[in-house]
Amino acid sequence: MLSKQDILEAIKKGELSIEPFIEDNLGPDSLDVRLSNKLLVSRNINKVIDPKNPVNYWERIEISKGFMLMPGQFVLGSTIERLSLGRNIAAQIEGRSSIGRLGIMVHVTAGVIHAGFGIKEPSSVTLEIYSVNPNPVMIYPGMKIAQLAFFRLEHGVEKGYDELKGSKYTNQKEPLPPKPI
Repeated sequence: MLSKQDILEAIKKGELSIEPFIEDNLGPDSLDVRLSNKLLVSRNINKVIDPKNPVNYWERIEISKGFMLMPGQFVLGSTIERLSLGRNIAAQIEGRSSIGRLGIMVHVTAGVIHAGFGIKEPSSVTLEIYSVNPNPVMIYPGMKIAQLAFFRLEHGVEKGYDELKGSKYTNQKEPLPPKPI
């Protein structure tokens, strides 16, 4: 796992790019990332969702003053920060402690950001935001919502995530709905 100094060195060497980069958002071994103003809100459409042929059950919204996340509600968000990971760097996204203590999860299952993510063009990270709080919780654009930990691979990959033929979520600028499996 990379320390603050390791992260700064990886940026200097071009192994890692973060746009925009705010050094004050670096902790001892992670980077705080902020929520963008674009969300995909899942709607109840009273149909079975088939991952082989997903239907559109998403409402795309932009928030300027905040969004009230209801108990049990699921939305897709994205980070303001866009990443480009070299073939020898991977990352893990987790919620910040203060967000977790509000009962908000920022990823349901997709916590790994593969080596080579954003290697062709820096990409935002999709957040799978879910509330287990029994009360509504406000979330705001620009709030520090998650943190990224970076890892150096002992052996870099031959082809990064964006370079693989089957990669579905490349060049993201906002949250994207699920693509067929």
